[in-house]
Amino acid sequence: MTRAALYDRTGGPDALYVGAVADAEPGPGEVAVRVHAAGLNPFDGKLRSGFIPSYAAFPRRLGSDLAGTVEAVGADAVYWDGTAIAVGDEVLGRGEGAVAERAIAPADALTRRPDAVPVEVAGGLWVAGLTAVSCLATVPVGAGDVVLVGGASGAVGLVTTQLAIAAGARVIGTAGERNHAFLRSIGAEPVTYGAGLVTRVAALGEITVVMDCHGREALDAGVALGVPVERMVAIAAYAALDELGVHNAERAARTAQNLAGLAGRIAAGILVLPVAGAFALDDVAAAFTALESAHAPGKVIVTP
Repeated sequence: MTRAALYDRTGGPDALYVGAVADAEPGPGEVAVRVHAAGLNPFDGKLRSGFIPSYAAFPRRLGSDLAGTVEAVGADAVYWDGTAIAVGDEVLGRGEGAVAERAIAPADALTRRPDAVPVEVAGGLWVAGLTAVSCLATVPVGAGDVVLVGGASGAVGLVTTQLAIAAGARVIGTAGERNHAFLRSIGAEPVTYGAGLVTRVAALGEITVVMDCHGREALDAGVALGVPVERMVAIAAYAALDELGVHNAERAARTAQNLAGLAGRIAAGILVLPVAGAFALDDVAAAFTALESAHAPGKVIVTP
């Protein structure tokens, strides 16, 4: 049996509990992973709350991001590069119901974890990192671009900011004042979100691209500042996609190969993704409470 975070009803973090579930064996193209770190994402909280509907039977597991050790390998399960997956490999990637001691993952959603990447960091990289990659694949940037990143101190925003800077762009990122120093440390120019954002951004220069990694405030600012809608991308402002005609971040770039590239950047010290908080599995409700409130830059992690 495996201990996993579960919920029997939609609601707040208090709906969560830890219970035992039967161990599943990996099927063809699958791998069983002993989970050492599982990153929490806003999507997980929206499913648990019922904001995003699910038709899965209760009790439901949750989570997708993970890092851990391979325990069992199904038939024909190989890494994205065609090399064999072996029991004992240290991996990161995606697996259904990852907030648990053990999870089943598609082999093509895993890559090897470099020794230089802490397991807590690796466990929160899939969604945040690959969503950021998708933003830049949807609207590529380079030298001469001035990018407004909405929610730049969130996990997706942090990676998006760093990738855009690495591509040669200048980045202005919205964040609360307590996170401004951190944004400066990674090369961004912070600006406080909220009323008056358009005026504050306009004072910093002409914006050529908007990547909103939080809601739609940066998108609306981009419209007011005359940024063409084809140079704007969003990850969560679903109403604005139709209303404004901006791009949704495409999904083709969300691959284990690109995940391996991000992990390599972290191992080389040219990309950072801080851990905002790490919680034991039994404290999963507290972990989601932290996720859904203002927190330090980076990812909230559960360590089963």
